[in-house]
Amino acid sequence: MLVFIRSLNKEIHKYFDLSFVLKFVGLFGAFYYINMYAVDMILPGKRYNAFFFDRLNYIYWITGSIMHTANLMTRAVGLDTEVVNTRYLVGAGGHSLFMNWQCVGLGIFSFWAAFILANKMNLKRKIIWGAGGMLAIWLLNCCRTALLMVALEHHWKEWKQGWTHFRTLDHHDLFNYGCYLIILGGIWFFYKKST
Repeated sequence: MLVFIRSLNKEIHKYFDLSFVLKFVGLFGAFYYINMYAVDMILPGKRYNAFFFDRLNYIYWITGSIMHTANLMTRAVGLDTEVVNTRYLVGAGGHSLFMNWQCVGLGIFSFWAAFILANKMNLKRKIIWGAGGMLAIWLLNCCRTALLMVALEHHWKEWKQGWTHFRTLDHHDLFNYGCYLIILGGIWFFYKKST
């Protein structure tokens, strides 16, 4: 019986890497819940921490970098926009965008980081692949924010109200789908280069 279990275990490992799955799920859960704890520390409530909010608030740092880059993009296409209080992109036409913590992409960043760290490769490759994927997700969020501001300023009704197909599809959903497509493409490219 023990021999049968060992041979079955070998067969399973040919097609399924259980150690990768366990590492991935553990890392993803850790990153995701650490991010959610950090969110709790910046929002008013029982876990709010003024020191963390003022000095270690990486969520606002990411938000600010997205908003300032989106501002550069909208200015490059001729819109008169400015960033106000790190989280608002305001246009001359009276429209403004507010980026809440849910729009930063913490779950998507967590997914990519967990995938890269769970794989067996050297540290240099993990840094390159991890940083490249994070940069792609961040840049997609910047483009999404800039495009949304352009849509608001030019009164593109579909972007303001959402597209109705099978249900309402808004820019937040499109960003998530786009990011997961990039992640799947990155995973495919990663395995193609790794094998």
